[in-house]
Amino acid sequence: MNVEEVTAGLSEAAQLPTGRLKSERLELLAAAAKTLEDKALEGRVLIELSVAYEFGGERQRQPLVFGRLLKIYDEFPAELGGLAHSIHWQLKWMTSGLVRNPDVPVPTVNRWLSELESRYRQRGYSPRPVFALRSILALSQGDEAVASGAMEASIAAPSDDMADCDACERNDWGYWRAEVGDDEGAIDFWAPILNGQMACAEEPHRVLGLALLPLTRLGRHDEARSAYLRGYPLARRNISLRRTIGEHIEFCALTGNEARGLEILAEHANWLTDQDDDVSHRFRFVGGVAVLLRRLVLLGYDDVPVGSSTAADVLATLEKELAAISARYDQRYGNTVTSERLAARLAQAPLVDWLPLGISAPLPEVGGVAEPASSPEVTTVESWDAVRPDAILAEQELRGDDPVAAEESVRRALQRGGRLIPHTVAAQLYSLLTEALRRQPERDLDMIDAALKASARWDGISEPDMLHHRFIAATTYYRLGRHTEAAALYEDVIGRVDVPYDRLGVARIRKQYGESLRGLRQYRDAAEQFLQAAALLQADKDNRHAYAEMAWLAAEALQYSGQRDEALAAFERAAALWETLGEPVPGVRCRRSIAWLVFRQEPQRGIDLMQSVLAGLTEPQMAEPMAAELAETEKQLDQMIKQAPILEESSAKPVGSREQRS
Repeated sequence: MNVEEVTAGLSEAAQLPTGRLKSERLELLAAAAKTLEDKALEGRVLIELSVAYEFGGERQRQPLVFGRLLKIYDEFPAELGGLAHSIHWQLKWMTSGLVRNPDVPVPTVNRWLSELESRYRQRGYSPRPVFALRSILALSQGDEAVASGAMEASIAAPSDDMADCDACERNDWGYWRAEVGDDEGAIDFWAPILNGQMACAEEPHRVLGLALLPLTRLGRHDEARSAYLRGYPLARRNISLRRTIGEHIEFCALTGNEARGLEILAEHANWLTDQDDDVSHRFRFVGGVAVLLRRLVLLGYDDVPVGSSTAADVLATLEKELAAISARYDQRYGNTVTSERLAARLAQAPLVDWLPLGISAPLPEVGGVAEPASSPEVTTVESWDAVRPDAILAEQELRGDDPVAAEESVRRALQRGGRLIPHTVAAQLYSLLTEALRRQPERDLDMIDAALKASARWDGISEPDMLHHRFIAATTYYRLGRHTEAAALYEDVIGRVDVPYDRLGVARIRKQYGESLRGLRQYRDAAEQFLQAAALLQADKDNRHAYAEMAWLAAEALQYSGQRDEALAAFERAAALWETLGEPVPGVRCRRSIAWLVFRQEPQRGIDLMQSVLAGLTEPQMAEPMAAELAETEKQLDQMIKQAPILEESSAKPVGSREQRS
């Protein structure tokens, strides 16, 4: 290859998704660039190859590439001067990979850390990231005092453009606190990421996984459920986030959601046999899987299918691998810290009996009897006869409009009945609890929890009741503006056939789901929900207003998703519907949207359409009720004229004067 071919190949590789194919393409380009005299180009290829290894789960391949890159940089500083920042940035990430690799001796890692620190000092960069890496190494060795001192030094050091982004740094700070047993401190550091103030390419994805167990241990169950509902869709099938997937699986295993953990594992079963990845990430991923499989075996699910094998057989294989990896770390550090931590991780007892996530996932049958997806939340076992009085009392209190007393009665029944409560009765009790909480102010989060428990209890007994309570939880999240959680719950059940509502009710559910998707900027998916909602109401003469509203929402979502032709047709349909219903305001707004869509490709025609809207508003019968729309249309017409490309002077004059238009 010549320079032009390598340059073109580099551009083509940039369009490929992260993975082995992209890395292979860059490896070929790196081999070709080595034969050329253009050292800057070779440097660019090597940097891109290092990045591909970083995000493609192949960190162990980085050192060889980086050794070559630094050699070129030192020999040809003038030619690679423009790449200095990128080289030093990637040097940090490559060193991070060495810190976590059990096969790189600690003295070698320390030499690279010293090399990184020296090069940063020479160029005037802050040692902030170097201290952070030293902290992570010490933490891995079990030296919490050294780790804490180094991380505190990192936090205190000045920040510059060589430091990680704020979100990534806070990931490390929280991880440090969690590893030394300070869950509260970890959540405090992670809070700006968890609440959406900070984000980057892999955040909040990673922190949402890391925070699952600390939040659960702290009893912040709604936040833990939220972290799962928000985090899993972000990490799903992303090979660079396989550690995070392992954390979600482990969370399911320790919160009574073993069946859901099994579903997640099934989605990523091919990762179990993929040995060619970052050892530290595989160690964390496989560790989470082993926690789940141990739990399943303990519950009697030895023979449940996992890939082409069974839970017991896969567990035995993974435990051998985990022991081998931990032995490599122990040899590296000269202690047994890693093996002890692994043993403690695998021996974890459930953190709660049951934290419902709102995702249906019954475990397979054992011995011919279908087992529940989770255990009841209580453990006290008393006579069942002492419970149907409290349940009856709760029903009476709800009819007497005393939801607080009803809640107390239901919770008393659940506590007294314990594990003796039949599933049908437990489902009824949780339904009563949901209703009691629904009637109390400021109890939305408690109601979500009760509704999801009711939904799980009805699963396998009554699908309409199961769906009804799932929709209660989803709709409450929607009403609270927590669209990620709402969308996750809607997605899981929206296609079920036994939805317990009429056409209008189902259309409203789809509308809420669509609005949550729109809130997440998933406009194409939102448009699909609005279109399906509109289709449900198309032949319903009693709900023409709702039909027009759905058509309008669909048009806007189609516009935002870049589907221009479909959006034009939808706006036309919505405008006609509003006009037929005698609703001029939404009709005018749809017509203005049509004008703008046309304007972006045909400016003059768009202006003509906006003029037509304006002309309709100047009719005598429209002037009084539509004064605000008249002013807004004039404003938008002026904007069009200012934004339009060069227009004929003669065509611009008639619409250029406000007096002439009015």
